[in-house]
Amino acid sequence: MVPDDAAYELDAPDPGWDYEPSRAELFKQITFPAYTTDADGWLTYYNEAAADLWGYRPELGKTRWCGSWRIFTTDGAHLPLDQCPMAVALKEGRAVRGVQAVLERPDGTLIPFMPHPTPLRDASGAIVAGSNVLLPLTAQGRVPPPLDSSGDCWTEALPADLPDGLELDDLTGCLQRTLAAQADVEFGFQIDCERLEAWSASEAEKARIIRQLETKRKRQRFLLNKRLDQLQERAKRLMSREKAGEAAALRMMPESPGTIH
Repeated sequence: MVPDDAAYELDAPDPGWDYEPSRAELFKQITFPAYTTDADGWLTYYNEAAADLWGYRPELGKTRWCGSWRIFTTDGAHLPLDQCPMAVALKEGRAVRGVQAVLERPDGTLIPFMPHPTPLRDASGAIVAGSNVLLPLTAQGRVPPPLDSSGDCWTEALPADLPDGLELDDLTGCLQRTLAAQADVEFGFQIDCERLEAWSASEAEKARIIRQLETKRKRQRFLLNKRLDQLQERAKRLMSREKAGEAAALRMMPESPGTIH
């Protein structure tokens, strides 16, 4: 059952309201993934369901707007975290409803969800915090791959079996895109690891995140290498076929008449 939005339209009693531990105690009773932030969007609390959904435990006070490792729109476009629904709710001072998005875990798993971010106000009307309940939408069908250059994206974009009609120029273009995707995978892994340089929470959790990132990179490398081998093999066959055709054409050409002196 989808929770009633009204259940999360909560107001703080006064400007000095301290939503912990009372806020944490409230969300402990919610089985859906939920988290809270301060007025500036920095995470102050999340429940176990949220950590399970995100695939890791983000640092409180150092993670802003959302605990998702990465967010995409349902069309597959990357959505910067400072433009995510929670950021919109706090910046514009309004609850955001009816929006769907796709979160990415550190291991690359994509999960569609519907957020319910709500700014929380004190008695004077000032925003003092934000709350968000996340509803996973895994039963809504397959989600389009994100429009980036990850290994998953490129292998999804190309068919499992290359069509026979591909010409050498087509294969050359596919090879170039695959090589570019390989470079992007390595660059993306480096960027993700740099996000952890300022990590000050559990070293065990940091190591777990790195293992997930390595799992994603390993999968992408495997898929891209498999595609590269397939493209190279097809290119070799096409070049051999072209050479054989040229040789046959030469054999069929009539001999030039001899010159009579």
